[in-house]
Amino acid sequence: MPPRILHLDIDGFLASVEQILDPALKGRPVAVGSGVVASRSYEAKARGVETAMSMLEARRRCPELVVRDGDAQVVERFRQRVAEVLGDFVPVVEVCSLDDMYGDLRGLVELRQPRGAVELAERIRSAVRQVTGLSVSQGIGSSRTLARMATCHAKPGGILEVPVGEEMNFLDSHAVEDLPGVGRRSAELLHALRLHKVSDLRRVERELLRQTFGKRGEDLFWRARGFDAGLGAEPREPEVAATVPSQSISRETSFEASDCRDFLFGMLAYLLDRAATELRGRELLAKRVSLRLRFVDGMSREQQRSLTQASDRTDELQELARSLCLRLLDERRVLVRLLGVSLGTLLPRVGAQGELFAAEEERRGGLFAALDRVRGRHGFGKLVLGNANELLGRLPNGDQGFRLRTPSLSK
Repeated sequence: MPPRILHLDIDGFLASVEQILDPALKGRPVAVGSGVVASRSYEAKARGVETAMSMLEARRRCPELVVRDGDAQVVERFRQRVAEVLGDFVPVVEVCSLDDMYGDLRGLVELRQPRGAVELAERIRSAVRQVTGLSVSQGIGSSRTLARMATCHAKPGGILEVPVGEEMNFLDSHAVEDLPGVGRRSAELLHALRLHKVSDLRRVERELLRQTFGKRGEDLFWRARGFDAGLGAEPREPEVAATVPSQSISRETSFEASDCRDFLFGMLAYLLDRAATELRGRELLAKRVSLRLRFVDGMSREQQRSLTQASDRTDELQELARSLCLRLLDERRVLVRLLGVSLGTLLPRVGAQGELFAAEEERRGGLFAALDRVRGRHGFGKLVLGNANELLGRLPNGDQGFRLRTPSLSK
């Protein structure tokens, strides 16, 4: 059976989440972002609003545009749920970015039937809609390249399969800039060489592409033939790599430039609290804490330090992160516009060596476990710990926590 890859893209993801959370926004033009449009609804797109457009220009084109900041934690939960639904239908799921993922269809019984892959995609679309309320577009092909391009044709909410044997006909209907990985600059160079369609590109000799574009030329040669780039003399075999848990847990966000240490320590406490909560949820311990600050002049600074013993306790991790933050702030007395914290060197909690006479430590660990249970039942935002109280009144706070300025920067 030839390889069959499914690509799934969540339509207008961030804006769609806002419309689900607030039904009054259904059918209205919505954009999510701060300064720049990170996501827009299809109603906003119809009025000329595009992603990466300045919010000022978006409002000029669409005066009735509703702008929302977005909520990083809520968005992440929606994405995870979509991935779980896809995983109920296909054996391997690879989450690629904020709003798209691949599924490996090889070996599925459904593919032996006429329209089997499309019918499977229809069931996936229906399940995602039922579980999350989101609309998804799906493309099916013999490679990731073809599946992704098919998804673009299927938007919004549709399904398109590139049949086996029809790959070249499908590709020939596209402009070169429709190939994945061909950005604006590459497209300009190809057009300058009078290469406008994929069929034009496929007639160019491989060596000439390599001499003109370097390694990118090798990729172009194979993508014009429907493959997922090349490795040496051969095209890369289509594959979907199962998404594995990250080897670190990170949280970061940008904000209005500030040198107020109370605010910065409050943001640090909140981001670390979120990271530590995930750490405990995954039954892991962290031995290394890393901190990153980006300043208003564009410079970034990072510090990291290891604990004597791996921990999942928010207070221990917070103490180390605060000391790193103090050091960075003392090094550069410049306004800060982004703060990020990362927990690394992750170890399984089961089997971790404990400390002698650690009864008090165990009681404190039990306290955080109890906090996690309360938050799991009533919402993360119901309990605000330590210095994170400094954010009260500065940022909107709901059941799921503070609404951060740039959810696209918050992982």
